[in-house]
Amino acid sequence: MLEVLAEVIEEPILTKIKSSQGISLEVDETTDVSVGRQLDLHVRSIDKEGLVFNHFLDLVSIADGKADTIVAAVKNVILKKGLPTEKLYGLGTDGAAVMTACAAHRLALACKDSSNDVRYMATFRDHLQELHLYFRNSANRTATLKAASATLGVSDLKIKEVKDTRWLSQHKAIETLQRNLCAVLGALAEEAEVRRCPGAKGLYTFCATYRFVAAVYLQADVLPHLACLSKVFQKAHVNFLHIKEQVPVTIQTLRSIKEAGLTPLPGSFLSRLHQDLDDPQGLGAFNIQHEEERKRRGRDVHEVSREELWARFQQEVNALKLIHFPFPLLNCPLWPGP
Repeated sequence: MLEVLAEVIEEPILTKIKSSQGISLEVDETTDVSVGRQLDLHVRSIDKEGLVFNHFLDLVSIADGKADTIVAAVKNVILKKGLPTEKLYGLGTDGAAVMTACAAHRLALACKDSSNDVRYMATFRDHLQELHLYFRNSANRTATLKAASATLGVSDLKIKEVKDTRWLSQHKAIETLQRNLCAVLGALAEEAEVRRCPGAKGLYTFCATYRFVAAVYLQADVLPHLACLSKVFQKAHVNFLHIKEQVPVTIQTLRSIKEAGLTPLPGSFLSRLHQDLDDPQGLGAFNIQHEEERKRRGRDVHEVSREELWARFQQEVNALKLIHFPFPLLNCPLWPGP
């Protein structure tokens, strides 16, 4: 009897929602008196006069608070109620990552996954993290780094930690390292030669190479654009039109850097790589033999071609277009085709 009454009350509400000019979902997780998980769903709709209405949609039980479970529950409610997904333009949550599918997190993972097929990049990330730990865990080493930084007249610095899933933290690490690379190499050299530190010697041997410096400069060109896109995803008040524009712009910018090849774009970090390596007041003091290293590029890298890596990265980022943003489940036509 209650179900029949509910259908009679619900039918005109659903009709009003379906005839709306645009709708959005409000989703929140709660628990009942028996401590069972439930998902509370509301709909906001706008009529032809521009008036906004709030409607309770459903309250459904869920097995757990995982993202996949919530997605499946919301999708089921939308299908059961027959909501017009082509009119669905927004999602309201309490901001929990499990609710929003954290597009910035997904972008960071896409970058990490795309670089995993390049064997050197995995080693590079490990050494970047080792640099952070090496200086963080010793007051004496930090003092040596600060002294080298002050002597060279560059920024006082702290080597940043790298976390694959936190808002492209590698961008901050690379930004600081590129700006103060001479100080870092100088501090490692002093630790290795004066204090006979084997850890410093190992890090210096890895970092004072053409390949490492070139990787730092390349990422200094690439990561700011990815960080900018990540910040767009992180805004408290998301502008979907901005996202719609920013994703293809970022892809095109990265494509331009890639297609420049051995002739880096003017004004880029890569365009001044060899000049910096030859500067006796800068990296030239470390006698990094870029000509020898340049001949080694591409050797023992037998994983996959650049074209395959680029295709994989695009596939990862294009997944963000479905974006589960605003929803993976709705197939909302917010994004243009490729």
